[in-house]
Amino acid sequence: MLARHPLTPTERLAIHSKTDGRCHICGGLVGENWQADHVLCHRDGGLHSVENYLASHALCNNYRWDYSPEEFQWILKIGVWARTQMTNKNSRFGSELAERFFQYEVRRQNRRLRS
Repeated sequence: MLARHPLTPTERLAIHSKTDGRCHICGGLVGENWQADHVLCHRDGGLHSVENYLASHALCNNYRWDYSPEEFQWILKIGVWARTQMTNKNSRFGSELAERFFQYEVRRQNRRLRS
């Protein structure tokens, strides 16, 4: 496996232009503080080359982590289903799920602020 190396400004520009400045995960504009995300993860033999990177938001990249595309599709499907449960005012399960998710997010944000 090849060692990682910092991307040059020219390489970052080439990666950014492949997605027209949009996150390849959510489609939103990435702005200036974007990450170069491996298409084939480094652990599975993905190279550190412009051809194996796409632009992404840091948050999207961190949530995608190193899941396979199939695993990440399941995570997205579960998330969409969970959201429908949370927005259903007649669902006790959805209300509890929303409460637990928001508690989790508060803990996650607090950990990030401490580090």
